[in-house]
Amino acid sequence: MSAYCPMKWLKIISFAIAALAALFFSLGAFMPQYEYENTVIVNAPREKCWKIYHSPSLMGQWMPGFWSLTLKKGDSLAVGSEYEIVIVDGERMEMRERITAVKPFHSVSYELSNDVLTSDYTFVFEGEGTTLIRAHYKVTGNNILWKSILLLFKGAISSSSQEQLNLLKKVIEQQP
Repeated sequence: MSAYCPMKWLKIISFAIAALAALFFSLGAFMPQYEYENTVIVNAPREKCWKIYHSPSLMGQWMPGFWSLTLKKGDSLAVGSEYEIVIVDGERMEMRERITAVKPFHSVSYELSNDVLTSDYTFVFEGEGTTLIRAHYKVTGNNILWKSILLLFKGAISSSSQEQLNLLKKVIEQQP
């Protein structure tokens, strides 16, 4: 028998691919969700930060790809209200957002969902003359594939969220 055996290498490569696939899917099975938090300090009063954060006409300046925010059910900024958010960044992505808690000028919590994920997040506005905006996210993929993918991209997702907060700070501080 020669030193080169194609069947032996095919078995080794097949086993390695199967092991990597099992490892990948085990990420989503054993860590089905993750949480992260971002913060930014804004040189503006809390009320101004709150109003600009909730202004659809300014969202496109701090939320890359923002296309629209449409109230679908309930009253604006009321618990149980539902919105449709459309992001166009190469392709159109529609998301459903439901308000789960509101304390005006202090905090607002949402459940955001689409075909890929469900995310519970809360924005907290703290301070008087200078405002600390704290965003806490809990992200869950809608199936084991997306749970695994989202976990692998946790760092990039967190960085993107921080960039949005930094842009929000800039928009708030530039508004009269």
